Amino acid sequence: MKEKDSVTIKKISPMAKAIDDYRSVAKQMHTIWAFGAADITECRKRLRKHKETSGESISFTAFLIACYARVVEKHKYPINTLRYKKKEYFIFDEVDVMTNIERNVDGVKKPVNYTVRNAHIKTLREIHNEIRAAQTKKIELTTGNKGGKKLIKYFPKFPRFIRKIIIHKIFSTPLLKKKLLGTVGLTAAGMMAKTANQLGWMIHLTPHTFSLGIGAISRGYELDKEGKIVERERLAATIAFDHSVIDGAPASRFLEDMYFMIHSGCLEEEWCFKSL
Repeated sequence: MKEKDSVTIKKISPMAKAIDDYRSVAKQMHTIWAFGAADITECRKRLRKHKETSGESISFTAFLIACYARVVEKHKYPINTLRYKKKEYFIFDEVDVMTNIERNVDGVKKPVNYTVRNAHIKTLREIHNEIRAAQTKKIELTTGNKGGKKLIKYFPKFPRFIRKIIIHKIFSTPLLKKKLLGTVGLTAAGMMAKTANQLGWMIHLTPHTFSLGIGAISRGYELDKEGKIVERERLAATIAFDHSVIDGAPASRFLEDMYFMIHSGCLEEEWCFKSL
């Protein structure tokens, strides 16, 4: 880092350059975005009640992953599906959700990718504990072999054209892609705007066939069925899906089921709040 004429010049890190390469390859996908808002009033009430009675703050991202994974399992084809060239679809039974978490690195909070494996069979408690552990403990690389770990370690140091070849290979090989990136994505970067109290949607790039982007939470008032004015909380959500695999109708059906699950479908399930 250099200081010159009251301007601080900082070199771009090798990892940041690798992320730029990833984005350039992700832009080549046939991605379509759809936007909506889910009523999260009841689930937020239960999370706050749990904090009041136990003093423990449950990760809202963990709650979303628990709901998300179960809806994905219901729609394995085409949501939990990866395409192999123009030949085949790989439909996976395991739902591996790749998300982003914050970790303290040298006193600075930095986002890192983390994959919750088999999220569709884990309870909210298990996913919460796993995410909290990942935020504080060393994350094991999930490449499955020593060669894969070395590739990740030295990948940012490769010339750019080689990095792009490797990224394209990962994107186009379903089994390798699942091992390194999971089967679906969920990014909660939009939730960082906690004080705006306005719905805000994100438009994100993703290597996955299907990814859920979580935006801001807003509070507002509306009339209930009895005509009373009640306060409601809504969550802005974006789905990004590969149109070469998923058509609009299946994506819409998934979104409808996801909204129902978050709103009320999960409330009495054993894997959800009853697991806390």
